[in-house]
Amino acid sequence: MDLRAHLAPQGLDEKEVMRLLTGHPRYGHDTLFTNVKRLSERSSAYADTNGLRLVYPAAAEHAQPSELAENVDGGGLVAAFEALADHVFAHRPVTPGQTAAQLSGGMDSTNLAISLALAHPGAITPCALLIGGEAGPQQEARRRTVIEHTVFAPDVTVSAAQHPPLSPGGLRRARAEAISPLDEPHLESADALAQALRTRHITTVVVGFGGDEVARVRRPGGGHVPRQMAPPWCGDRVRDLLSEVNTGIAPPTVAPETALIALEVATPLLARRGLWTIAPFTDPELVRFGQRLPLKWKKDKQLLHRRLAARGLPDVVVNPVLRENFGHLMNAAVHQYATGLLRGWGKDLHLIEQGFLDASMLTETVERAAFSPEAAAPHRTGLFLITAVELALRTL
Repeated sequence: MDLRAHLAPQGLDEKEVMRLLTGHPRYGHDTLFTNVKRLSERSSAYADTNGLRLVYPAAAEHAQPSELAENVDGGGLVAAFEALADHVFAHRPVTPGQTAAQLSGGMDSTNLAISLALAHPGAITPCALLIGGEAGPQQEARRRTVIEHTVFAPDVTVSAAQHPPLSPGGLRRARAEAISPLDEPHLESADALAQALRTRHITTVVVGFGGDEVARVRRPGGGHVPRQMAPPWCGDRVRDLLSEVNTGIAPPTVAPETALIALEVATPLLARRGLWTIAPFTDPELVRFGQRLPLKWKKDKQLLHRRLAARGLPDVVVNPVLRENFGHLMNAAVHQYATGLLRGWGKDLHLIEQGFLDASMLTETVERAAFSPEAAAPHRTGLFLITAVELALRTL
């Protein structure tokens, strides 16, 4: 949005809009705006009197799942993971007293936070957004157990419920001209956490993005997306473009595509607050380690669970009963705030005018979501994204 002087509501890249509205984000040079390009990983940019030319690199090579050597057991695999995590951290610019580690309670961030804290006892600041809701007490108890078991600096947390998405006075509405529609969905609470970290003089934040790849077999690229997979509020322009969902995207990347997309969603707000992000699970060596893991150790993140157990953590940390996420908060935000904005705009939306949305189906969906947070749940992602895009476009 620093380039907003060069942007216009009519300058949308239709394939990127289609990917966004249908829930099929892909990684490549294109962005939501036709005249802003992304310099994707390992790409080259050439600028001369003829303009700007971007060239993709060769496809990254990926390893396949393998089997453990005969003399290696689960304990040996856990030890290898710990040694590799320590090696990755050792090559990063970490100043312990100025470094925080996301400790949401999930497998990915918890494992990295523990590795960092063991290397720098008492110097690493744990931080998290507290989800509240039904699973909130479980999250807080699990985090407290990890912190007490491992020597961290004092904890920094923010209640996400106190800074709901799309709330009046929140960043996305109060400073819409500065906020990209692709920024972190829980921008308001995440920014509050970033500010709290800066008051502790933190300059670096370690995040767990990419850890999911330790638990999955890499999905094949390409493939046709059936027309019926578009949400019902999508217009014909979106449905007609579904077959091009994989057109013009980057070749296979070194770090997982999903992690790169997650990082570009979550890290801009940290950068705006002067915080540099380190994502160890996107390190090429750790990526390759995850690719080569035997399938049984990938399933349900068995390796990461086993590592926590090997560190002596109780079952409440290793195998939580409830699922911990922000879904209930987004349900409430879409029900309370997104529906009000969309009702107020009516059919006067840029995305409707340009044929990306079906006005009648969108109105019907908004009315369902306005009934209750539970009724909003099936539509929360789509209605949030439509609202976020429209808020940004209205500032141009």
